[in-house]
Amino acid sequence: MMNSFLLSSLFVNNAMADDLSNADTSYIGATILEGDVDMTFNPADIYTIDPSDPDLMADAEFIGNSLYIQAEDKDGNSVNAIVEFFWFESSIDRGSDFYVAVVKARAIPNLNEGGSLWTDSWSSAHPVLSVFANRPASGSPGAFRWDWAVPFENYGIDAYGQVSLNNSYGIGANAEGSAMGAIAVPDETEINGVGVDGDASVQAKGFVSTDFRVQTQYEMTLWRWEIYVNGQTDTMAWDMYLNTGDRDTQSAYHEYFLPIQVDEGETFSLENLEIVANFDTCGFWPDWMWSAGLCRSEVGLVLENLEVSAPFYSTDTDEPSSEPSSEPSSEPSSEPAAEPSDEVTDPEDGDPGFEDEDDSDDALPELDSQPTEPVKGCSVVGASTMGGLGLAALLVGLRRRED
Repeated sequence: MMNSFLLSSLFVNNAMADDLSNADTSYIGATILEGDVDMTFNPADIYTIDPSDPDLMADAEFIGNSLYIQAEDKDGNSVNAIVEFFWFESSIDRGSDFYVAVVKARAIPNLNEGGSLWTDSWSSAHPVLSVFANRPASGSPGAFRWDWAVPFENYGIDAYGQVSLNNSYGIGANAEGSAMGAIAVPDETEINGVGVDGDASVQAKGFVSTDFRVQTQYEMTLWRWEIYVNGQTDTMAWDMYLNTGDRDTQSAYHEYFLPIQVDEGETFSLENLEIVANFDTCGFWPDWMWSAGLCRSEVGLVLENLEVSAPFYSTDTDEPSSEPSSEPSSEPSSEPAAEPSDEVTDPEDGDPGFEDEDDSDDALPELDSQPTEPVKGCSVVGASTMGGLGLAALLVGLRRRED
């Protein structure tokens, strides 16, 4: 843990703190994927965590480019999430496309019906908030970059006040990494059993690119909790446990970064995305009911077969190719053709028309207004136009000579 603190202190504050003044998501050098275009799923592939329970409901839909997820039980206890996918415009050349899914999940107990968050101070059997993602084990391209996931290892925080956390993930041509830090830490806060004063690094790996990154900042209202991470090539799972009951009436909130690597141009298939919360519905009923599991309500949603692909870009070449073809064909064609028609003499005596043809390069500076970089079609059109003008002037001069 000490190595993580020392490594991250070199770059976390510079890469993140200055640009994280608001509790929101920002991104540089990345493109958010478009809902129902770059990200698609069949509404029939949405289930509650227990399809046999008629009292559970679940729904997921795109609102703009954000995927909104909601599940609820009969008592009004609910779990909500917002999921957004980002594609990195530039990255280390591994012959792959890189994505990161940002999952913002929240468990909300309905206090009016006596609901509260599930507290597991001893067994840690039922997470208060859980996010699970997996891909097909075989026959599907792509994998989870568990080494850059945020968080990517277990940790916990014990606090009596409010703390702000920030996450960052970036992959660029010169650097890649992920980091998780804490700012505005209340007094006597401990992270993994270590006292923290002021800003603190929770986890850090690599170097976060300042040019290509997605980052968030948010405030936690749930204290005395622990996160357990299970990261594999085809599975990413985060389980969040509340280990004390003095904050069980608050909402449980956390954000997770799920990096994905897939062969360039291939579509990534997310076989399952599960977001689950556990609630205590017994209130002041006897402890034996709680111990027997009769008071626990598991609420969640399962989304299957979410397809993720890179955004499509088309380069419009009509506009730059039309301008060069129109200007040289209008102005140079009128001036050289008009002068030989008035003053045509024998070529041996010095025909002005032939002199204009020899000095036809004087008209070339008119092309200076065109783009300096080569544009497809420009050089061909320019050469053929000027060559046609010279041939026309030559034919006019010969015809006048014959007359």
